[in-house]
Order: sequence, then structure tokens, then C-alpha cells
Amino acid sequence: MAAAGANPAIACGNCHEPMQVLRLPGHYGRTVEVDLCSHCHLVWFDLTETARLSGAALLALIEAMAGTQSLPHLTLQPGAGCARCGAALKTVHNRSRWGSSLHLECRNGHGAYQSFAQFLQEKGLLRPMSRIDRARLLQTQGRIDCVNCGAAIARDDATCGYCGSVPSLLDVARLARALDPEGALEPQAVHRDAARQQALQCGACGAALPPGLAVDCAQCGATLAISRLADAHARVATLGPALRAHAEKPSPEVIKRRLDALDADLPRRRDYVAQMEAETDARRGRNRLGGEAWDWSDLLGGGTNPLRAVLIALLVWFVWYFWR
Repeated sequence: MAAAGANPAIACGNCHEPMQVLRLPGHYGRTVEVDLCSHCHLVWFDLTETARLSGAALLALIEAMAGTQSLPHLTLQPGAGCARCGAALKTVHNRSRWGSSLHLECRNGHGAYQSFAQFLQEKGLLRPMSRIDRARLLQTQGRIDCVNCGAAIARDDATCGYCGSVPSLLDVARLARALDPEGALEPQAVHRDAARQQALQCGACGAALPPGLAVDCAQCGATLAISRLADAHARVATLGPALRAHAEKPSPEVIKRRLDALDADLPRRRDYVAQMEAETDARRGRNRLGGEAWDWSDLLGGGTNPLRAVLIALLVWFVWYFWR
């Protein structure tokens, strides 16, 4: 579980209650602070915090989200504002390889809110809930849960009656891969589940899925998906210690894959550097004087420059001649 940070909590711009400060592990040993409102089921991100979360941080954040779903939920109010300055919010629509997602951004650029479902959608962990899914959940669990607020959803409801979220399922197999993108923990049992995309294509084997089929892949087997955040976290919680150990000391196989990826990317990086150097030279407007490259920006630099002294003398003479 994430520990509370030392920095003072900020107030939620929706309910005006102090938010919980989570100090989460980021990449390269850094710490990322995220603010969570347990009353409104909102997460507040400053700038690029969401991109700096490690696998262990994502696991801790989902645990914190799941722990709040037993509390009463306050829906987003029309007057909700920025957690930093109280300014009005604007809805920003994003596109990624996982599809569309959105967040509520401060108009002054201080950060953005996301509901639990919006955050999970942005990470590509949710897929729409089909009628087959609903029937299966009612048969096996006796109810359908909202992945955002945890409230019960009726069989035919298009949205959650409490928070307005679209009924969705969290793909636990994809969650396991999101927690461990380098595949360092693949022997863990949770990785044996077949993953799939929210589009009509199986993410595990790539086989096409017929419209309406959201539970099984005829090519590679069943897809495990869960509507309760607490149940999803329970399925992947065993990865926590291994994720932390991997962050502190990656295995030799993972280090080799990282180095191989860097070597494969070197030609692109060299081309990029060469292009930037060429553009810089062009902007400086270099001319050829005496067969050597001349950078006119040298005239503005420090130190003694004879040519600059001559030009200044000519300028002084020119002003004296016309104004005497």
C-alpha cells in the first residue's frame, strides 16, 4: 500500500475535502506524488505524473482506489474546479493505441482530474461490457458492479445510475502485463491468462473476434475480466514483492533486453542528432569567409573581437557625422 506523503494535502475541487496524498514509486528510483479523493473517486495528477508511474506504483494506486469504493460516492458537480487554484475545468479528449480517453484539466495548466474509470481506460485496462458479460456476471456473482464507483448496475442499464460511467470490465491479464511491461515476472500464475484488446481482436493471439463476443476467444481460450477493483487487485497483489525486487535489481536477462533495445535505437538517435545540428547551423546563418565557416553569433559573444570593435567604431562615426 502506498504511504501518505509529507507534503500537505490539497483540497478536492469537487467536494472541498482534503485529498489523500500517495507517495508512489516512479521510474529510476524516483518518487511520484498523486492526490486521491476518496469521496469523489477522483485522482489528481500534476503535469506528467501518470506517465512516471512504475508497475509497483500502478499496483498501489489500484489498491488505494479499490479501498475507497466502499465509501459513499459524490458525483462530479458543475462548479468543480482545479485542486490548486480553483479555476474552471475543461474536458480534454485523448487518443492512444488503446482508444479514446478523457480528463478534466485546469485551464491554468496546474493539472487534471480523472475518475477511476477514466484512468484505467487511459491505461488500456478496460473493455466495454457486453450483454454476454452481464449475463455471465449475474449468473456467477449475482450482481454487476461499476468499475468506477463500485455501485450495483442493473442488467440493462447503459450507464451507472450513481456516477454515470459506462459499464466496463477490467482485463486482469492486461493489467498484469501493464504492471510488468518488461516481462520479468512472467512465471507468475496471473500471466497465464489470455489478454485481449477492447477492439474486435484478441490481444493474446491476434485472432479476429466476431461482433458481440466479449468473453471467449475461439483461437486461444477465455479472457479473464473483472468488474470489481478489489477482486482485480487481489488477483495481481502477489506481484507486488517481485515488482519491488525487480525495480531495485533487474535480472541479467532484463538488462540485456534493455541494452539490445538501446543498440537497435542508436541509428535513429544518430540521425536525429545530425538533423538537429543541421537545423542549428542553418538558423545561425553561416557564411563562408576566407574558406572557413563564419558564425555571425560570434559578434555577440564575450571577449576581445577586432571585427566587432571596427563595426562599433564605424557605427559611432556614422551617428556623429549625421547628428553634428
